[in-house]
Amino acid sequence: MHRSRVIHASDTVFLGDSLTEWFDLDSWFHSKNFVNRGISGDTTGGIIHRIEEIISARPARVFLLAGVNDIFQGVGEMEICNNIEAIIVKFKTASPETRLYIQSLLPVNETVLLAGENINTVIYSINIKLRLICRETGAVYIDLHRDFLNKTGEMDARFTYDGVHLDKDGYRLWAELLQVFLM
Repeated sequence: MHRSRVIHASDTVFLGDSLTEWFDLDSWFHSKNFVNRGISGDTTGGIIHRIEEIISARPARVFLLAGVNDIFQGVGEMEICNNIEAIIVKFKTASPETRLYIQSLLPVNETVLLAGENINTVIYSINIKLRLICRETGAVYIDLHRDFLNKTGEMDARFTYDGVHLDKDGYRLWAELLQVFLM
């Protein structure tokens, strides 16, 4: 649901990859001040290269969720975390009035993906680092991860149709978890 409208200082921008792009903000939040800047397949490095338009608009809030595509492309944990920290620093420097919300990476369902067992371990490790980065930089860390888990530490199959991307129930849960930060 990529929106091409101009971003204003009163807006809340959702920034990220396909999870964000397919988050139908209008349906879940009914706000004219929400702008979706998710792009399918994007990485943290890609976001760094495209955030100037967002930073220069000085939006009220930015919600970032990114990093899983980096993992799938073999980017290391430290590079992912350094990229997210660089995004935070760019905003803090050029648009200090923008409130930054860094959302934890969501787990994946490795059983559905037929993937190795280390993806969720990497995601968990990155989330620990992101929490510390947020503490150090003053960004708000939002732990979505735990609410999407099943008993075996994977994304609960109720929330995904392919092991990574969310279905309607997954987006419903995500929207509910964000409510407290949108007041």
